[in-house]
Amino acid sequence: MKEMYLRYMEFLIGELHKEWENSGSETEKVVLTKDEANELKRKVMLNMVRQQDGIDNNQNIMFTESIKMSKDNFIMLRIIKKLLVEMKKETDFVTLNLDKDEYEKYTSLVKLKEGD
Repeated sequence: MKEMYLRYMEFLIGELHKEWENSGSETEKVVLTKDEANELKRKVMLNMVRQQDGIDNNQNIMFTESIKMSKDNFIMLRIIKKLLVEMKKETDFVTLNLDKDEYEKYTSLVKLKEGD
């Protein structure tokens, strides 16, 4: 019985991951300079590493908290994918079209101070 529940949970988490990989309706447009784009890239990558370390190395983390952190990482992955695609273009500015979750995460990352 316990093994069956574990398989169901693994299936559900896999389905969540598939859902989180896709952006929703893009509602916000953000225009960044190349320097701002590089800084955002650095912050996203640093945040993802810290958060994944927190998930992997904390045995006492609550299941619900680990799910929230995983979702947050998927949101950051979507941002970084969009950012990298736009940074490859030969333009002076980077334009990101973000969905609601991505925009919320973007604004929280922009507010981070150096060393946060």
